[in-house]
Amino acid sequence: MPTDHLLAAVTRLTGLLTTLAGSVFTLVMVYGGVRFMTAGSPRSVEAAKSVMTRAALGLLLVLMVDVVRNLLQYIAS
Repeated sequence: MPTDHLLAAVTRLTGLLTTLAGSVFTLVMVYGGVRFMTAGSPRSVEAAKSVMTRAALGLLLVLMVDVVRNLLQYIAS
């Protein structure tokens, strides 16, 4: 069935996206943590917190894609 091939391709793609997003998230959180620890002013602290918050939100969005894929896969089966 053609939809099986499509589901397999989407599963591989979202798996790759999730892995890549986890790696980028880790790097950005380390970067934000270093900026936070070396911040010399309150403005720098807020900027570092903003970097880490945006990284967490980005990871959450990518993980939501995986949840939606699982839901659609459940509905299709």
